[in-house]
Amino acid sequence: MTAVHRPLSDWVVRVGPPSSGTNLINDGDERADARHLPVFAEGWVRRSVMAGPEHTPVLALYNPDSGLTYAELDDNGAPLPLEESGTELIDRIETSWPHPEFGPADLAGVATLSRQIRYLLLHRLSQEGSPAPVVYHSLPWEPVTELASAVVQMLDDTQPSPLSDEALDLGHWVTPAAIGVTGPLEQLYEGLADPDPVLAARGGTALCTGLSSADPARFPAPVRGILADVVRRLASVNPFLRHTATLAADRLTGVASTGLVTTLDSDLPKAAAGTDDRTMIRRLGDSGPFSVRAEVTASGRLKITVELTVEATTERNRLLDSYGYAFAPVVVSAGDLSRRYWVALEARRRWLSGTLDVPAERGRFEVGAQEAVTGVWGLSGVSPDELLVSLTGADRAGLQVWRAAAERVPTGHPLRRAVRRHDGQRGTS
Repeated sequence: MTAVHRPLSDWVVRVGPPSSGTNLINDGDERADARHLPVFAEGWVRRSVMAGPEHTPVLALYNPDSGLTYAELDDNGAPLPLEESGTELIDRIETSWPHPEFGPADLAGVATLSRQIRYLLLHRLSQEGSPAPVVYHSLPWEPVTELASAVVQMLDDTQPSPLSDEALDLGHWVTPAAIGVTGPLEQLYEGLADPDPVLAARGGTALCTGLSSADPARFPAPVRGILADVVRRLASVNPFLRHTATLAADRLTGVASTGLVTTLDSDLPKAAAGTDDRTMIRRLGDSGPFSVRAEVTASGRLKITVELTVEATTERNRLLDSYGYAFAPVVVSAGDLSRRYWVALEARRRWLSGTLDVPAERGRFEVGAQEAVTGVWGLSGVSPDELLVSLTGADRAGLQVWRAAAERVPTGHPLRRAVRRHDGQRGTS
């Protein structure tokens, strides 16, 4: 992809007299992505041409050598309307690709483009360039703010006003700035509106996960503020999300937080003569309701204990029912490699807890427990091989949770397959 000027859209159509028959999308290959077609490798320039049923200016590419012109199309196969001034703006941005400089006038100009063109332009930039976060503020954020405000009201047991069509279907318009945020927000809203506790739990969990990896600076200040309000409300109504929702709110509002990460070293100091009871113990977090204890032993084992303080109440039982058993993700990282484990949490009178005993990484490594506690639905995309490692490190109580959870999922679910493989290898105990 060496060309500066090439399609923003994955669909184009030739403009002008065809060589034979009717002009076709992507010259007849609609499943291809026009952005990667060899014909656009070099030699193209931007221009506006008159096209469409109303013969209006549309975004296009022109090749001076071949004389060919292609109009760019939207998701419905219609030409993308764009006045000459908009084409000139895109031309200036692309000329300095992939590191264009956006002055105040450029940012203001981008904000006036149609949401389709804004999306296409910033989607390409997010994949190939390194723009300043403020560039993404020009995306159509108003529907996101509207939907998030409604979710805050619903979490406060207040009925929101009717939403616009754009807020009810956020689509992909702001995904160049962040993925894994608008979809979960819609899911959370639907789960609260139906109501559907499982859908609400899944949406809230995915939203916290998406916000934990997003760059808050790419969100305009009002969006950061209302999303922080959403996850704060989640922290207050769902104790399983409390720690990760609090971390997400801190990131959105710029509050310094050390998070739930610690460093350990499997190379322990030498023990006193005649003993070998060396250990290194780290506790993640403070004295809050979610705590993690990580211990490295002289025998090269990593023992992780997770405890989530939640009193046995009707509300906790309702949450557990929507989760279908709870699992705490723990990520162990050494260098560029990382492995995710899941600690099965057993429900007790005043808390949920679980332990994991696995081989420790060699040398220094990190243990992180910042991700949200998930339910069986959060394991549907995990391979049986990955889950099997966590089952192997579980104690008897943990294995009981894994097996009980496997009974609640369909036959082909990776959780059930992992449990079956584990018990087949070791024999059910």
